[in-house]
Amino acid sequence: METRAPRWVERDELNRDPAMQDFVQSLIARFGRELSVAVARSSLAPHLFVSQGGHGVFFVNRRPNTVFAFAYAGPDERFAGAAGDLFEYAARGKLVANILEEEPKAKELAGLGYTSTPFGVMQRVPRLAGFSLEGTKMRRLRYQIGHYEKHERCETREYRAGSDPATDRTVAALVDAWKAGKKQIGPYVDHFRGRIASGELPGDCRLFLTYRDGQLDNAIVISRLPAANGYLMDLEFYGADMPLGGLEFAISRILELLAKEGVSCFSLGATFGTQMEACAEEDPRVGKMLRGLHTARIFNNDGNFQFKNKFRPENTRLYVSRSRDAPSASFTDVLMIFADPENRRQSRQEAPASAPATTTPAAPVLPPS
Repeated sequence: METRAPRWVERDELNRDPAMQDFVQSLIARFGRELSVAVARSSLAPHLFVSQGGHGVFFVNRRPNTVFAFAYAGPDERFAGAAGDLFEYAARGKLVANILEEEPKAKELAGLGYTSTPFGVMQRVPRLAGFSLEGTKMRRLRYQIGHYEKHERCETREYRAGSDPATDRTVAALVDAWKAGKKQIGPYVDHFRGRIASGELPGDCRLFLTYRDGQLDNAIVISRLPAANGYLMDLEFYGADMPLGGLEFAISRILELLAKEGVSCFSLGATFGTQMEACAEEDPRVGKMLRGLHTARIFNNDGNFQFKNKFRPENTRLYVSRSRDAPSASFTDVLMIFADPENRRQSRQEAPASAPATTTPAAPVLPPS
């Protein structure tokens, strides 16, 4: 891709430009991490910001006064420059830029004078070859897996979407049943359900189905992380009558299979709305807002965090970085992007006063542990 000035690329423009698509995919293959490949990214951050010289990209979304960068794909040494391009671009348009990143890059931005406020964590099993259910730390996980295994004929197997129409319909029905138990669902779920039902699962995704005595209990979609020789646990669907330990059983079986394939790492994904203790680099007004929402159990995913923690992952904190003089009220736009990523409401003023209460994190909401 030729060197050029920083620019914003709309989703429609990206869809019409094969060369740009190839460029983006090459960056993801070399540098992309979980938020770059997640199924939810196409909804939460459908647009693209290309940095100066085309060295890296941010996957972005916006509101009238706000820009939100959900993920970065590019060389680590180019990140600070790319972030500076985005902050400058937003400032010229009188917009407030917000960049979601893990601790090392967020700390780098804090060192340049930006605030970095805790927003959640990324949870990974970094060395699959060494993963084991043995030891006292895994006692709780073993108990729940054992509880599920007490039922007859429990098995997890990989399924190629489209290979059996009856199975495709069964999986789609499971997704519908899962949706029925949720207060709010991201639009990417319906889109993905359609792709499963039609047998058109993206090539970088794999689908695993878990059965109990012939009944489908859960379906897990994992997405490839080519830059890390790994996979991301991307989507999980399960029935209301799935016994305790069903997801734990399925995930442990998937980890065993991937380890045998020589896969290096497995990411349990991002969990937003947890582990948000105050830190020196944060915007204190935004931090206070988020912790208030957390206490009120509006922006609170502690249960999901605890569920994943049973696998003893490495946890890396996620931050949202922004300019020190950015108005704190504008951060509501970031929460509303999670609640309504495609901006189906015409304006913030049309949203009810309690709108942040419906904020849905990008990572799938897992059952409490």
